[in-house]
Amino acid sequence: MDFLDDLGKKIGETVKVVGDKSQQIVEIGKINIEIGKEEAAVKKLYTKIGEAVYRAHLGEETAENIENLCQEVTQRLQRIEELKEKINELKSQA
Repeated sequence: MDFLDDLGKKIGETVKVVGDKSQQIVEIGKINIEIGKEEAAVKKLYTKIGEAVYRAHLGEETAENIENLCQEVTQRLQRIEELKEKINELKSQA
């Protein structure tokens, strides 16, 4: 009977580990999707900054608008770094 009890415990432990690992993989996947969205937003902002700089060259745009766009890029890049750190934390819990 001890053999069956030990086997049952080991199977239970294995199932728990697999479940935990699966949850970790799902969470990392969600974070990677969020990182992708932030990176896409940064690319759009870079385009807007380029357009704003050109309009400023023509005298149609103010530096304030360009500064606001640059600040938003900085905030999004910081968010990306935070998300990457969160992934590293999840991976280190393995």
